[in-house]
Amino acid sequence: MVDDLDSLFDEGLPKGRKVMSFLKVAYDCGSQGLVNRSITDKVIQKSGLKFHIGTDDPTMRRIASWILTHHEDRIDDLIKRLWKRCGREDVKLIGLLIANTEGDAWGKILEIIDKGIPLDLLLELAEEIKRSGREIPSAAYLQEWNASKIQMQNAMLIASLDMKDEYLDIIRNAPKGGELFERIRHRSLNK
Repeated sequence: MVDDLDSLFDEGLPKGRKVMSFLKVAYDCGSQGLVNRSITDKVIQKSGLKFHIGTDDPTMRRIASWILTHHEDRIDDLIKRLWKRCGREDVKLIGLLIANTEGDAWGKILEIIDKGIPLDLLLELAEEIKRSGREIPSAAYLQEWNASKIQMQNAMLIASLDMKDEYLDIIRNAPKGGELFERIRHRSLNK
């Protein structure tokens, strides 16, 4: 049986600006367990993201898999467009695409994320990259990402996923963050 997402995929990935509308429709095709307008509206206001549809993980993985399989040559352009629009699902899709393509996934994430996003979303991206079989980078590598407060905080969060003694300076010296960020720092330093 063909579902709405398969029917949408049959249309193919449009070019230009239409691709972003196409992807937003794709996000809406899955079972939306999180869709509760009043909750998602509040989440959007505080997150700095353009939208939060509540697309489930299996749907997000299907979309990423389809792009990786049929439109691999367009991934770099898509990532730039997705980050510019910056909806929650856009950021999740960026993580799935980066985690499943060749190259320095950690560097790509640290480079592209140049503004604050919800902490749980960043950790989800990092976990996706780790799940793809990539080791957490060395402390020396992570310390190179210190051009901005955001990069330094993101490097700390990545280091916290596999806390080793070599990461202590990164954890200690990362700029102050919110309550959850500071709990992660505290937990990492007290392992």
